[in-house]
Amino acid sequence: MFKMKELNLNLLLILFVIVFLPCCSPESKNLEQATGNNGHTNIKNMSTPTGERLLPAEEGPVISAFGEPVIDLNTFKLEITGLVDSSFSLTWDEIRGLKEYPTDTILMYCVEGFEVWGVWEGIRVEDLLSKARVRSAGGYILFSSVDGYSINLPISYLKTYKVMLAYNVNGSPLRPGDGFPLRLIAFGKYGYKWAKWVSKIEVIDQSQASIGDSSGISHQDDVPVSVRKYYEGPDVKPLEY
Repeated sequence: MFKMKELNLNLLLILFVIVFLPCCSPESKNLEQATGNNGHTNIKNMSTPTGERLLPAEEGPVISAFGEPVIDLNTFKLEITGLVDSSFSLTWDEIRGLKEYPTDTILMYCVEGFEVWGVWEGIRVEDLLSKARVRSAGGYILFSSVDGYSINLPISYLKTYKVMLAYNVNGSPLRPGDGFPLRLIAFGKYGYKWAKWVSKIEVIDQSQASIGDSSGISHQDDVPVSVRKYYEGPDVKPLEY
């Protein structure tokens, strides 16, 4: 009888390991955090088409157009200006005092052929625009970075997809090479739209040539559904804004 009870306990232990432990990996926990806060999609496939593990953002490649700038948080400021009624700037302490939001688990797709995933945390661009009070002529935002890089995006896209400036990813601060203190998180856009080290948000009336958009990249900046569906599932939809 004792041996039978011992055998049953061993079987239960084996079943526990098989059933429950795979769900406790860091990747699974991050996937479970994808609660739909920003209307984004979750990741359905955590491996690449060739079978490798899909890397979290903090383990991915570090790429920059002009090299990594040195930023002093004591003097860093984020400026909001352009076609607004009230321009203002924020210190790092003031930025961290704003409401913080998490994203769903979002992939960054690079035109160089790799993807990384992350649950990003930061401030919403829409909150900053509401405080500045965008004028009716404003239709786009020009994001400029400390290193001189810049890109622009439609305000309608920013609002639809709750675009943010992130300072954390997967529970930790961004690496300096990944854009700390502020990186633009642009769901469904190629990585060159994810501007790093953002220090200025300027409301403009129309899309204009910017460094990130005139750097010889021939792709449309929306990631094609044919690319996204491998990770996001067959029901993935094109961006709408």
